[in-house]
Amino acid sequence: MPEKALMIKKQKIWIVDYGLGNLQSVYGAFAYFGLDPIISSDPNTKADKIVLPGVGSFGKGVQNLKERNLFDILIEEIQNKQKFFLGICLGMQLLFDSSEESPGYSGLSLIEGKVRHLSNLDKSIRVPNIGWGETELRDCEIFRGLKQKEYFYYIHSYYVEPYDPSFVSSDFCSGIRYPAAISKGNIYGVQFHPEKSGMNGLVIIRNFLDL
Repeated sequence: MPEKALMIKKQKIWIVDYGLGNLQSVYGAFAYFGLDPIISSDPNTKADKIVLPGVGSFGKGVQNLKERNLFDILIEEIQNKQKFFLGICLGMQLLFDSSEESPGYSGLSLIEGKVRHLSNLDKSIRVPNIGWGETELRDCEIFRGLKQKEYFYYIHSYYVEPYDPSFVSSDFCSGIRYPAAISKGNIYGVQFHPEKSGMNGLVIIRNFLDL
C-alpha cells in the first residue's frame, strides 16, 4: 500500500477541466496523498504538474480544449516548459496527431502517431473494452514498485499507436496486445484509469508525484 502524506513534497497539481472527465475521482486519488489539486478550466492556472483526464470522443476533446483556450496553453506548458504531465484515457489519446474516431481533428501532436479503433486488432473483440485487464509493465518511473504484470481498470473503444514503439511503456495483454501506457521525457499517459484501479492505481499516482 502506498504511503499517504509521508515524504510527499507539496506541489500544485492542475487537473484540467475541459468538460470531459472523471474529475472528482481523479481529484480523490491525489487527495489521498494529502494534496489539494486544482480543478480548473482557466488557461492561466499555475501548477507544477498537469493531469488531463478524459472520457468521450477525440473530436469533442479537441473542440473543448480550443473553446476554453487550453489547447495551445497545454502545448506550451508540456512541450516548452517541460512540466510533468499525466494523460488518462482520452487525455492520453489527445497527445497524438489524429484519431480514427474523429477524422479532420488534429490532436496536440506531442506524441507522433494516431489513435485507432480496437476492431483493427481483432474483428471479434468486444467494444468498448470495459473492466479489469491484465497489463504488462515495462521499466518506467511511474510503475516503480509494481509487478511486471498487474491489473487495471479500462473503459475505451480506441487505442494509441505511436510511430516510435520505444514510447510504449506498457501493454494490455488480456487476449490481445496494444499500448496501455506511453512515456516520452516529461510526458506520461495511461489508457486505463488509475483513479479506478485500487492500490495499483494509487501507486502510479504516488510515483507521478515523486517525479
